Order: sequence, then C-alpha cells, then structure tokens
Amino acid sequence: MIASAHPNYPPYHWQDGERIVGASVDLNTLVFSELGVEFVPVFAGPWKRVLKSAENGTLDFVMSLKQTEERDAYLTFTKYPAFPNPFTAFTLKDAGVDVRHWGDLSPLRGSKNAGDRYGQPLDDYVEKILKLPDNDAFEDNVNRLLMGRLDYILHGRYVGQAQFGVIGSSEPIVPLSNNLIEAYVHSGFVTSSPCAEHFDYVNARYLELIGDGTAERLLDENLQKWVASQTSKQMKAGVFRKHN
Repeated sequence: MIASAHPNYPPYHWQDGERIVGASVDLNTLVFSELGVEFVPVFAGPWKRVLKSAENGTLDFVMSLKQTEERDAYLTFTKYPAFPNPFTAFTLKDAGVDVRHWGDLSPLRGSKNAGDRYGQPLDDYVEKILKLPDNDAFEDNVNRLLMGRLDYILHGRYVGQAQFGVIGSSEPIVPLSNNLIEAYVHSGFVTSSPCAEHFDYVNARYLELIGDGTAERLLDENLQKWVASQTSKQMKAGVFRKHN
C-alpha cells in the first residue's frame, strides 16, 4: 500500500526526508497491519503533485484530507473520518478575547491564512460578513498579532497548535477553549487501485478508533513530537529567536 499526504500539515502528517510521518501514518499503519498489508508512506512532492499522483494512479491511498467534488473523481473517500479537524481562533494568551460564537468575531480585528477553508457555512461568514482577505501569509499574520494589529487568527486547532508551538515569543499564542466549527478529515483510496478492496475494513476501524479516543491521542502525541523536533532544529541552527 503506497500512501502519501500533504507534506506540511502537522501534527496530521509532514515530510521527514523521503517519508511522510505523523498521526495519519501512525493510525493507518495500525489499521493496515491488522490486515497484514505493508503500509508505505512516501513523500510524493508538494501537495498539488500528491493529488496529481493519486489522479494518475501512482499512489494507492491519500491520508487525511477534505473531500471535494473534484477529488471524488479519482478518490473513494472513507465514510467515517480519520480525525477531527476543528477550527478556532488563536489569540495572545493575556489578550482577554472572549469569543463564543462567530458573531463575536465581527467587532474584532482578525485574519486568516491564505487558502484556508473551514467548510460551510463558516466560509460564507468569513467572506461576506468578516470580509477577511484570502492572501495573508501565516508569518505576516503572526507578526501582526504579536504587534497588536490583530486580535485573532482563524486556524485549525491542531495545526495551529503545532505551528504556534515553535514560535519563540514572550507572548504565547493560544487557541480559544472552544471550537468555532467542528470539522473532520477523511482518507481516500485511489479508485483504480486494487488496494481499494480494503475499504470496508478501514472504514469500520476508523469509526472505532475515533470513537475510543485513539485518533485524538495520536494527534496529541504527534503534536508534541513536532514541536520538540522543530524547536530542536531551530536551536541547533541558531535561528530560534524571540519576537518583540
């Protein structure tokens, strides 16, 4: 079973040399080992190339992604999700921002990262009511938040914790205690792959593993691994610095 995923989406999955590692790999290695199937997670290039490889049939499986009509043309998505992927707002720890619902965002200064999508109807609210631009880079948003020019950044809870966790700052960036929208990621079998015969088993196991807390535990474990590894790399490279 040759699998791949987005190369930079921790703690779900990320590139490590020629491999993909992370919670998605741990989850699927567990499931396919039960079937006696060798699960091989490979780095297949940038995200667009990963999807193209799946479309061309050079992969068997794409881990933990959003289902879209376009992807339905070449992927058979699991009915049950692999992982939760909720979205929330990230703020400075002591900023005192209290957001319980989307409506609480409207008087605040916010931003989102270019290309991020949250699912309907939050996408419509972000575009039509909040009118957040869709071209802001993650690094720019972080600097604006630290300088007090933003009150919040919309982001995935787990991915945001991974990314903000390696930023050296005297003002920690933290997620709200509540999620603004619950979302999930599924996995996709390449429809033309003979490995698609395992769909029913994988689908059933996903339901069990998200239900018994295994999926969330793997996310938490890989979140800690990512933060520790990236912090260590930055320290060794001498680039870990405080933001002012």
